Amino acid sequence: MTAIDKIINDAREDVGRTGLPPFESWERMKGESTMAFAAFRAFRDYGPERNVRKAVDGAESNPAARAKKYRMWLKWAAAYRWKERAGDFDGYAEKLRMAEMRKTIEAQGEQHRKVTGKMLDVVSKKLDLMDPAELSQGNLTDWVEAAIKAEREAAGLAAGTGASKTGQQQGELLFTPDFKGL
Repeated sequence: MTAIDKIINDAREDVGRTGLPPFESWERMKGESTMAFAAFRAFRDYGPERNVRKAVDGAESNPAARAKKYRMWLKWAAAYRWKERAGDFDGYAEKLRMAEMRKTIEAQGEQHRKVTGKMLDVVSKKLDLMDPAELSQGNLTDWVEAAIKAEREAAGLAAGTGASKTGQQQGELLFTPDFKGL
């Protein structure tokens, strides 16, 4: 065994005691048989409500074999720290899910900013074409408020509130007669 192998093995064993991040503790451990590791994977993959009994019941339909398997799996669970390793795996899987969710949210935000920019361009063009005398103070104020709110929400500066005072739902586009022909 090389010095680096010893360091890696020591790090794997010290995870629980030191509180350091797991060193992929859910991988097969040194000395863990193929059968023991397969049993661990069944336990690990059972999910957050896992326990050895549930994992055995899910893996074995024969009642007599289930009792024997349960005793063996309990020994392996203690010897190979199944609960800790499964917890490390759950934490790792959650970090992966969160990273993927973050990417999705960022992509959606970019799309929202593009749409908002287009909406503001349409409003700007329409305002340039309109005779200011045609605009009521209420319409102008509503347009400006809606555009600023949408822009701020797309930039992540303000939270959406759902329905507006006109009953319009967030994300719903209403085309008034003023926008016909654009």
